[in-house]
Amino acid sequence: MNTITLFAGAGLFVTIGDLILAQWARTSNWILLAVGLLLNVIGISFYANTLRFESVGLATAIFLGINIIAVTMGGYFFLNQNLNLRESMGLLLLAVAIIIIEL
Repeated sequence: MNTITLFAGAGLFVTIGDLILAQWARTSNWILLAVGLLLNVIGISFYANTLRFESVGLATAIFLGINIIAVTMGGYFFLNQNLNLRESMGLLLLAVAIIIIEL
């Protein structure tokens, strides 16, 4: 697998896991806790494999950046959380930084 696939897998699994954990925090449904934790473990295993191709600093920065953007957007669209202009601009800058790092 290449790094883009690994980062995409890490981002996808951890993001969905984080959103499920957020729902667990609202409902206390223990099944949601188990599923959210399992998805996070799968996502972290994808991230761990990126360390074969990237330095730990860059891999962590890219992984966390992708996760922050994805979880924030998921919270906005699925959990009805708000974003103000400052937060939106910060996410845009984060996305630009990830693109610059990967170029």
